Amino acid sequence: MKRFATVEAMMERVEIRQQRALEQQLDLLTPMTDEATTPRFDAATRAEIVSLLEVLLSDRLAAIRASVEINDE
Repeated sequence: MKRFATVEAMMERVEIRQQRALEQQLDLLTPMTDEATTPRFDAATRAEIVSLLEVLLSDRLAAIRASVEINDE
């Protein structure tokens, strides 16, 4: 039971790190508020990129969870 709790805590830390990485990536997609700069992507393109990044991140988290479950057995 203790081992399961340790794996669960490790998964939570991995998810937090992945969430922070996603937030940093998404920050790169937000335009600067300076009037002299123009946004890099229009709203539709930015929304598509964000959704693709979310899918990629969820796939990676699933792979990590699967590897942890295999290692736990």
